[in-house]
Amino acid sequence: MPTYDYKCENCGHTFEEDLKIVDRKIPTESPCVEQILHDGNPAGQGYEACGGEVKQILFAPYFGYDNIRTKHSTNKVPSWHTDQMKELKHSKGLPHNTL
Repeated sequence: MPTYDYKCENCGHTFEEDLKIVDRKIPTESPCVEQILHDGNPAGQGYEACGGEVKQILFAPYFGYDNIRTKHSTNKVPSWHTDQMKELKHSKGLPHNTL
């Protein structure tokens, strides 16, 4: 099941939900329920629901090359990756290089 990220436009509260694709808009249909400190209460300070508009946050999907496994793939590290690691190890331009 996909994970969707949401953010309140009023208080900035972010949260994740594991939902079916058809249900991904459900959290945006109700106001934010995050409890925030409210000073305007006549009885003193208290907490109340934010009530702000919740919007879905869209991110670029993650694709990791090292996660590809097919019947034709090998466990060998790709040569381009090895070359980049060698270059990083010998680089003097990176502060605190621990590679």
